[in-house]
Amino acid sequence: MDVGFLNDQDRATLKRSVLCSAMTGDELSNVLASGTETALRRSEYLFEQGDPAINLFLVLEGWAQVTRDERDGSQTLIATFHKGDSLAEAAAFLGKAYPVSAQAMTDLRVLSINGAMLMDIMQKNREVLAQSLASVYHKLHDLVDDVEWLKARTIRERLAKFLLDQIDTPGQEAEVRLPFSKSLIAAKIGTSPQQLSRTFIELQTFGVQIKGDVAMIDDRKALRELILKT
Repeated sequence: MDVGFLNDQDRATLKRSVLCSAMTGDELSNVLASGTETALRRSEYLFEQGDPAINLFLVLEGWAQVTRDERDGSQTLIATFHKGDSLAEAAAFLGKAYPVSAQAMTDLRVLSINGAMLMDIMQKNREVLAQSLASVYHKLHDLVDDVEWLKARTIRERLAKFLLDQIDTPGQEAEVRLPFSKSLIAAKIGTSPQQLSRTFIELQTFGVQIKGDVAMIDDRKALRELILKT
């Protein structure tokens, strides 16, 4: 597993990921030996809709968005991915074209994994097969849950949940660096940039202050109660 471009955090991320957690040491070593690191700047494309689906990807650092091009020329945001998430598994397993595009929302590092190689491992190790299928299933389930949740909640509640999801420290107070631009946050929670700005102002009542790309949260309990009360 000692691949030059991987640091200790990268290896820990791989071990925890749904995609790799069931692999033996030798299987994971084979994947890593043939894997490559891809580093992108914000707004660069990892792959575009219609490209041949050869690789799947595991996020090592940063955020990526998956979008679909519509007939009218617009783009629909499908999902966002961050450290430990895998994407494009189904397309790479089938060896067809990517049905969506993947783009860096921030500076992004991913491990590119050959789909055919992983398929070979899956055929030999049923536990890896089960984990890979579980990864695809949970992703679909999460997308359905997200759509249902967005439909049932106000924009204020959606933004409160988004902020709470970014907190990884204990305590009631927190400083959260917004992981990507406010226009992308707006797209993720299903609103416009203008409405997002107004909603940030509304959340001041609940102890949220925005300074640049940092959200200062005085009392995360107040945000949780905002979500849970409805």
